[in-house]
Amino acid sequence: MTYRSHAGTAPVTGAVLVAVVGPPGAGKSTVVRCLAAEFGLPVFRLREAVRARPELLGGLAPSGDPLGWVGLEAVRRVLRATFLDRGFGVGYSAVLLDNFPGTAEQLALLAEIGEATCARVTLLELDADAPTVMNRIVQRRVCLVCGPDPHTPAVPAADDPLRCRSCQTVLARRDTDRPRLHAGRLARYTANRPEIANCAAERGIPHVVVNADTTMSEVCRAAQRAVSRLIESAESPGSRP
Repeated sequence: MTYRSHAGTAPVTGAVLVAVVGPPGAGKSTVVRCLAAEFGLPVFRLREAVRARPELLGGLAPSGDPLGWVGLEAVRRVLRATFLDRGFGVGYSAVLLDNFPGTAEQLALLAEIGEATCARVTLLELDADAPTVMNRIVQRRVCLVCGPDPHTPAVPAADDPLRCRSCQTVLARRDTDRPRLHAGRLARYTANRPEIANCAAERGIPHVVVNADTTMSEVCRAAQRAVSRLIESAESPGSRP
């Protein structure tokens, strides 16, 4: 686990906003689920927030992005409505952001939210090589019946790994795991990742890198240690992660 902290991060009193990023297939959703269960933390997912508040996109041109991403103004509106207007995460030590931000511009918007809410933005990156990513993509399945989000990896039944543990429905491949879509998502992440890291450095955002080439249980344990340290650091403003 590699820690990269940058001078200039001001002491804050709000929650820690833990932005979990990494290549598609690195295990972000699994790690976020483990962290939420371990620490009892709320989770922000941009796609869920957009579906829950479609009125926020009123007046905006439909996104023509081939991977389904919404525009920057839509992201701005959703973040403000979630964290400023509704106070999402108030009373918690941290909030997990699953697979967000995807660009440096989105990270800058999140930093603005952090400043407005006295929250400390942090970046938790899962670093996985191509063989690891492809292996997880091939094995990943979702439940289209009982899962609140069709992107969330399903928990298989103990006696049948091809069925959902909760509803016994046959599990399916995630639509975005189709080869062409996955290749596009991976290429976009690879292109955006350096700019996200540079934005974090310029804004003094702590950037923690976790090796995701090990087993998922090991990755989750490493992420738990990292988040514990980030929360402790925020609670002790004089320290750095």
